[in-house]
Amino acid sequence: MAHDIRAAVSDVIGGLRLIEPEDLPEATREQLGRVHVASELLARLVEEMLLGAPGDAEDAEVGILNLHRFLDDELRRWHGAARPTGTRVSFDRDPDLPEVVRLNGLHLRRVIANLMGNALRHAPGGSVTLGAELYRDRTLSICVSDDGPGFPIDLLPRLFDPETRGGSAPGTGMGLHIASAHAEGLGGKLAARNLATGGAQVTLTIPAHIWEREVEPAPGDLPDLTGRRVLVADDSATNQTLLRGILARLGAECETAGDGIEALNWLSRERFDMALVDLEMPRLGGLDVIRSERERQARGIAPPMLMVAMTAYVLRDNREAILEAGADGILAKPLAGIETVAKILHQFLEDAPDPDDWAPERAPALSAITLAELMAAAGPDQGDVLLTRLKQDLALVDMDLSAALDGKDLAGIRAQTHVLLSLAGAVGALPTQEAARRVGHLARDGDMEAIAIAVKVCLGRLSELRDELRRTG
Repeated sequence: MAHDIRAAVSDVIGGLRLIEPEDLPEATREQLGRVHVASELLARLVEEMLLGAPGDAEDAEVGILNLHRFLDDELRRWHGAARPTGTRVSFDRDPDLPEVVRLNGLHLRRVIANLMGNALRHAPGGSVTLGAELYRDRTLSICVSDDGPGFPIDLLPRLFDPETRGGSAPGTGMGLHIASAHAEGLGGKLAARNLATGGAQVTLTIPAHIWEREVEPAPGDLPDLTGRRVLVADDSATNQTLLRGILARLGAECETAGDGIEALNWLSRERFDMALVDLEMPRLGGLDVIRSERERQARGIAPPMLMVAMTAYVLRDNREAILEAGADGILAKPLAGIETVAKILHQFLEDAPDPDDWAPERAPALSAITLAELMAAAGPDQGDVLLTRLKQDLALVDMDLSAALDGKDLAGIRAQTHVLLSLAGAVGALPTQEAARRVGHLARDGDMEAIAIAVKVCLGRLSELRDELRRTG
């Protein structure tokens, strides 16, 4: 059952990622973003539930959290939730807000979910603001404000008491009590007030000693990996705990997977700077995980990423097989002390590609693997015929798209864009696909000046693709 639930959730997330948001109306894109964020939250909640011990799971989740990215995701989620009610959702972020904090992400998400949900119910058609601020004493503050009717004056002093719930008065349902419980789980507290300008505000405050990452004394200087994201794939709970602790100590964010399938699910839905992959895992071994991810990267559908194998078998033959599978290096088991492991990880990460710098337009002009599979599917007798027709079709698109641009023919531009999207997709030509998608999006708006620039970029990408196909044969 656990496997089936994980697989179903992964299919939902994978299906959402295959939807091209640029081809959708703005309102639909907003809802897609909302569902996307919610699906990733669902995946985390499912993992917590399947662990079978909620208290232990939540304690284990306390670690390094990228607060900026977390709040951006929440804003995206609640923008979509507010649209049907006509409510405006805004974000007020303190420029001094810390980038990374040591907090339980699920607790924090549940607090915000209850406060935002409560505010949206009581301010339909109005405005709701999610705010985040760092006080002078370094207390972290996250608040939700709305311009609704506010809280009843007589209930304000006891809003968070369990007995004060269930009535018809605004804000007296279960939401605030649930939020208060999770605030305590974070080591913080909630306070509520009515605003002088109308409406209400609920504020979560977390003292500095709770959220600030502790810097423990250690022999030697430890590298600072703040802002790095690492996936640890290992079926040993002991190794997971050890590596999570080391990475948290160094300031890196860490996610864990207990087998190869779960590791691939993480890699398909989120970006990491590095993956530490144990080679002896159930369901799918580490070498297969590395090979699968390298193949996705070769196709241009995944960003480049550092992949380090973890194994106790580091004989010469084993090492060569591991590196041939696509590993960037090997971390020997059993793991050494924190100082040794930290230096090894730092050395790996010094030359690691930045996944945030990756974009489809920077991928190869075409995917050699995708083209080879297409030729193989056509068969030995039809492969050359298929390649010839593909070249002819691309040449025709080049000519017709140029003619449509010269004639300012929007319908013609859109038609050729659709043809090019299909042809480029068949051979994994991501740069051409992205350029064509951009043209199609602009063609709906009718701005000929912007369209002309985008079409010229698209024709350049198409020329690169045709050149690559000519070199292929």
